Amino acid sequence: MPASTTILAPPENISTPRSSARWDVPVILAISLLLRWILILRGGQYYFSDEQRYETSRAVADLALQGNFNQAASTLFTAPEHVGFKVIGIIPAVLETLTRESLVLPALFFGIFSLLNLYLIYQISKRLDASSKEALYALLVSAASVSLLYFTRHLMPYDTAMTFGLLALYAALTKKPTAKSSLACGGSSFLCFITYNGYWPLAALAMLVHVLPNPMSLRGGHSPTKQSQTRMDNFNIWAKIFLRKGLLTAAGFILPAILLFLAAKGAGVNLLTEYRTFATTVSQGSFAEGWSLPFEYFWHTEHILFIMMGVSSLYALVGSRSRNKSLKIVAASLVFIYLCLFIPSVIYHSFVVYGRLARQMIPFLAILSASGLERLEQDHPSAQRLVKIAFILIFIQAAWNYSISYNLSYPREFSQKAQALYPDFDFSEKRLAFGAPTLCHNNGYIIENVKYFVTPPDINPPVQGELLLSASHSDNFLPYQYEGYTYEERQTFRELDLQMRLYKTDSSFTTDASQIRLEIKNCVVKDN
Repeated sequence: MPASTTILAPPENISTPRSSARWDVPVILAISLLLRWILILRGGQYYFSDEQRYETSRAVADLALQGNFNQAASTLFTAPEHVGFKVIGIIPAVLETLTRESLVLPALFFGIFSLLNLYLIYQISKRLDASSKEALYALLVSAASVSLLYFTRHLMPYDTAMTFGLLALYAALTKKPTAKSSLACGGSSFLCFITYNGYWPLAALAMLVHVLPNPMSLRGGHSPTKQSQTRMDNFNIWAKIFLRKGLLTAAGFILPAILLFLAAKGAGVNLLTEYRTFATTVSQGSFAEGWSLPFEYFWHTEHILFIMMGVSSLYALVGSRSRNKSLKIVAASLVFIYLCLFIPSVIYHSFVVYGRLARQMIPFLAILSASGLERLEQDHPSAQRLVKIAFILIFIQAAWNYSISYNLSYPREFSQKAQALYPDFDFSEKRLAFGAPTLCHNNGYIIENVKYFVTPPDINPPVQGELLLSASHSDNFLPYQYEGYTYEERQTFRELDLQMRLYKTDSSFTTDASQIRLEIKNCVVKDN
């Protein structure tokens, strides 16, 4: 009887996860894509000035379609930072010419990369010998993460660069390295860096994982495992393997870099000089916060989910386990990314750590925490109910986090709503820019705080009139406050609790004799 039980048990254990994984993964990804596209449709595009880089893609697409390729190349390299994002942006820019100009269309396009990141986290987990259930847990945790969500609505290169970085890591973790996998790792790492230069730690990590000895490659076809070989023989064999992988990986990175540098030089731009200059501009905020900002940022994006991810990740790493060596790769990757932020910021004062840089750590936290949850089930069969409760809490926290992102109001959309509700009121988009006033008037109306703030503003004088429309300013969204603001500026923003408001002003307040009235600019720029 025991023998028959042993024979019958494995098929049940194998078939169940296979049949569930066939449907669970596509359903989770489909829901995640839908949620991202709904978020995009709620607006928020072009809130940050950096999103204007997409205008380069539009200009290049127009020039290329006109056959003016030389000018298109010159335009592409005018401001060469994150040039990969601008090149990829040509695709939605061309689609806009075939349909109509819209910021939603390119956001929907780039939103696909955010979805690909979730799928790559799932695949990387499996490549690290995770079970189907554990990989599914990693997908669920990453899908619940708001850090991997809210930038989807903006035309930013972060998700796109992360896709290439995770692709490079996926290629790096192959158990049987080949020339193709080494070139793919190097090439994808290059695309990661060139798409968003700030994700160089993720690109460097992928290449290091591929080249340096690790438990995954030790089990590959290249491993010298014969006990009859001497240590020197083993060392020589490994040296050849590492040299070969290193050269091929470097070739995958350097060759396209050379082509890009030559293309830029042909357009009269020295990329190396431009990148050096651009690196010195990443200085808004505080260098000293580089060690703590990631943790503060994750608390304000994920809340309780971040605590749960941390606890379950620690549990995954405690004690012996057959997969312990592969998990150490994930833990080491997490530490590596953190040190790449901490050392240049706190020690060398080279660049300031922002939330968008810290989110490179999330994929590794998701994989580790998923392993911890699955291990808890294995170590304590009675804990299966506890894991179910944990996922219920994750779902509740994610729903709350998501709702905050969905309910944000942005200056552009607020001004458009104001104009739609009150046709007599007119507002120029130029008043959304950095230097725009916090109060402006038009035709008996005054609108307040409808702009992006580089620094916390002064308190405006009270407006005399009827409040017609109001909404919380998007700068009150705490994750945004970790994008270049100092600790003191964040505290000021939280004290101000900025509100966007539209007033119908009293006649006495809008008379030319009023000193306040004279100081308030017109909402229509051409009338100044």
